[in-house]
Amino acid sequence: MKYVGCFCLTELGFGNNAIKMETTATWDQATQEWVIDCPTTRSHKYWITNGACHAHFAIVFAQTIVNGKNEGINVFMVRIRDDNLKQISGVYIEDMGMKQGCNGVDNAKISFTNVRIPRTML
Repeated sequence: MKYVGCFCLTELGFGNNAIKMETTATWDQATQEWVIDCPTTRSHKYWITNGACHAHFAIVFAQTIVNGKNEGINVFMVRIRDDNLKQISGVYIEDMGMKQGCNGVDNAKISFTNVRIPRTML
């Protein structure tokens, strides 16, 4: 119970339609890392519970690109904050703001720009 996580499925432009999502995880053979990217505004992850303030890690659904070929959707564990809750470089997090009825829910929009993760985080 040292870390809090969040689930990054829903995208602004595609909802939870994983087949159409634009977030990518591109394999870098030279470094043995995945590079997580949200290439468009429509690919930003929205309504992410625990994302605005508390999550250290995100479970991110992304199109898997290997050697220039889209291999379909996979799930990746991405560090979004350090142990002191400071955002990791390349991760943008914004609170979704006031919500009617359930304002205590910690919702966020999250995007990724060239965030590198180890191959074992697939």
